[in-house]
Amino acid sequence: MDLLSPEKQQARKQWNATPCGTGNHLAGVEPGSLAFFEAVRRSRYERTDPWMPRTIPFEAARGKRVLEIGYGLGTDLVSFALAGAAEVCGIDITEEHHRLARRNFELHELPCTLKLCDAASIDFSSETFDIVYSHGVLHHTPDTVRCVSEAYRVLKPGGQLILSLYHTYSLYHLVTMVMVEGVLRGKLRRLGYRGLMATVEHGADGVHTKPLVKTYSKRQLRQILGDFHQVHFKVAHLTSDQLPWPGRLIPSPVLRALEPYLGWYLIAFATK
Repeated sequence: MDLLSPEKQQARKQWNATPCGTGNHLAGVEPGSLAFFEAVRRSRYERTDPWMPRTIPFEAARGKRVLEIGYGLGTDLVSFALAGAAEVCGIDITEEHHRLARRNFELHELPCTLKLCDAASIDFSSETFDIVYSHGVLHHTPDTVRCVSEAYRVLKPGGQLILSLYHTYSLYHLVTMVMVEGVLRGKLRRLGYRGLMATVEHGADGVHTKPLVKTYSKRQLRQILGDFHQVHFKVAHLTSDQLPWPGRLIPSPVLRALEPYLGWYLIAFATK
């Protein structure tokens, strides 16, 4: 782990201090308890990312071997296990994620294999998994292409990569971050684009805590996934609270209609 690049060290610093899924919604809940993990799960699937249960095919894991790249607190990996996966494994570079995710699985009395491991060099044999899943992780690494190649290597022939990255052509990126936060509020001038984008992560200030944050278009991601023989995309996650004040007046039906085009997440489903 000491050989991590500066960008990955920043990512590890960010999520050791502020593990994924934590925040004010956990006030008063005992950290590391079953109630803690259930509160994280409810917040993720019911409040912040309600698109996930209808977009991510957790049920497709039944009887299959699943690897998650960047498991965080283990919320999604637990969902794959509860959906009947034959085996669930995960890799992450963050020690606090590793500690908490192991506790999550212990409390749910579910078996798993979790490793502290860099996605650029996955510590599993080739052609091991039916599904490799990664949500909101590989846009934080400088070697995304290498990580995708590793995901391809450990997939069985016919296996599927489910990869979710930040979407360049999203309202949140173009309007909220670049135009409002960046230009109107002067953060582009003070922090630069990289510092500005770091602030999308809870707890990051773009100066002292500055995780790498990249965005991708469908064209860029299709090129990265060039070794896969079949690729299709979905775009998801567009809510009024992602937008500056006037945008919060947009009716929910309009936002739902725009979401498949202008959502914050670009999700690729790629078959080896």
